[in-house]
This record gives sequence, structure tokens and C-alpha cells, in this order.
Amino acid sequence: MNSFKLLVPAVVAALAQVTSPALSQPMEKVKVATSFLGNWDTSQPSYCKDRGEFAKAGLDVEVINTRGGSENIQAVVAGGMDIGYTPGVNAVFAAYAQGANIKVISAEFRGQNDTYFYVPQDSPIKSINDLHGKTIAFPRPGGASESLVLALKHDMKLDDLKPVATGGLDATYTMTMTKQVDVGFSFPPAMLANVEKGDVRILFSGDAVESQRNLTGRVNIANRDFLKNKRPVVEKFMRVLDKCIDQAYADMDASAKWYGALNKVDLSIAKKALTFYDRSTLNFGPILGLDEVMKMAVDGKFINKPLTPAQVKDLIDIVYTTPKK
Repeated sequence: MNSFKLLVPAVVAALAQVTSPALSQPMEKVKVATSFLGNWDTSQPSYCKDRGEFAKAGLDVEVINTRGGSENIQAVVAGGMDIGYTPGVNAVFAAYAQGANIKVISAEFRGQNDTYFYVPQDSPIKSINDLHGKTIAFPRPGGASESLVLALKHDMKLDDLKPVATGGLDATYTMTMTKQVDVGFSFPPAMLANVEKGDVRILFSGDAVESQRNLTGRVNIANRDFLKNKRPVVEKFMRVLDKCIDQAYADMDASAKWYGALNKVDLSIAKKALTFYDRSTLNFGPILGLDEVMKMAVDGKFINKPLTPAQVKDLIDIVYTTPKK
């Protein structure tokens, strides 16, 4: 018996020596800047974190919210954040052309169907054809929404349509309802309750701009130094996040509950908002329609001339691609 008593502590101590290193492995820190927390696609890092999937993979992910493409990129350029999630591709091209220390690590969203435009219920504007000579809102210069408005103007030959930067959603709503701008913009689920009440009408969503449907509008970027030093960590972050997105679409009821709570909207509104987002549009990998995207960046005066092949090779370093389903 005495031998057994002596043996047990020794065994426990030996097991502790074997298991403690694995259990004490440090978590890899990743700081992520997202744009417009509350949009379904831009909220995915927060959803994945809330579900504990990053922690299970050994990632300590910090998520902060920014107010659009330029602010998102600046957070990464300054070195405060490691990854910029969902800045507009035009803003990324512009930042790179100005010497920003960034790399594009993947496409993030195909098309721009999650941006929609609305008018007051009593507006005489009934369709896109009525936009000649009107003003249309977008958030801030350099974002994906501005490129969408510029593409609309070009595609529909609306030469006299005037884009106006109106900032946040609440300010845009006020300006639209007080007729300071003719057409407001929003992202689901914001303003969908107003649509349901009949205060405003949805005029069109992003997919109505045909030239944008199959182009990459938003990308993911990383601080160049962070990618160089922590490439496996960046790859793991993207892989875990992609798996989380699959899980979110596999249980849309749970996703709608989380999304509704995040945005403080009714479950019915949350479910309606998610109809704007098909899983296939949240797709990591190469930039789709790169030549056309580059041309639009030049036409929109984000950059003075197309990036050279050498610059494109230097800027774009795809770390992870969503597997084909």
C-alpha cells in the first residue's frame, strides 16, 4: 500500500510533464479591423469569435469596427491592426499606389447585392430610369459603395447623376427623408424595418448594376510585415473563418438569432436581411474580374493609371481560397 501511495504522485507528476506543454501553448494573437460591423459578411469574424472557433484553433482574435474602406486600410497601414477585413478594392488600389505597406490576401465578397438604395415612400422616383439629374448617397470616398454608384452612373448613362458622400446610415436616412439627397443607401438589416413600415421603398440593390455582379468588390488585406512574419497564422485565420461561414449557413436559424441580437432587430427582419447574402458571394480567393476592377478604379479616379503587372504581383498574395463545393 505504501508503495502504491508513493507511485501515484509520481505518475501524476509524469503525466503533468507530458500534457502541460500542449495545454500551455500560447495563443496566436490576430488583430482584425472590419468595416461596418452589423453587415452579415463583415460581421463574420465577430460571429466566429463569439462561437469560440478561433480559440479552439489556438487563435486569440481581437476585432474592431471601422466606418469604411479608407479607415479600415489606415488601421492596417499604421500597424495597429494585422488584417483588414472587407475594405473596398478601389480603396486598396489607391492606398497601395500611395505606398501603403499592405498585401491583398484574398477576395472577400462577389458583387454588391448587400448594398441597397431607397427613397421616401412619396418620392416621384419609381425606377433607376428616373435618376437623371438626381442626387444619390454613398458612405465615404474610397469604399465599395462609391464604386457601385459610379458603375451605376456609367452603365445606365446617368451622366447627370450626382453621388454625395453622406457618412453613416442614420445621417443618410435623415438627409434622404428631409430631401437633402434624393436617394439614400443602406445595408441589411438597417432600414428594413422602415421598409416594412412603409416609410421608404427599396429602389434597387447592388445586383441591379449588372457590371458588378461577378466582380470582386471587397477584399481582405494584411499588414505586409505581419504577413511576412506570421503567414501560417494568417492562413489559419482565413481557413477557420471560412469553415465558420459554412457552419453559419448550415444553421441559418441560429445565425438569424445571433444577427438579430447583434443589430437589435426582430428575428423577422434579421431573416429578411440574410436573403441579401448568398453563401457563394462570400468567397475567399483571387480577385474576380481584375482587369475590369482595375479599369473602374482608374475611371473613378482612385488611381491615375492601372497598376503594372509587377505591382499587381507585389500587391496580391492570395493566402487562402474557399474550396469549391
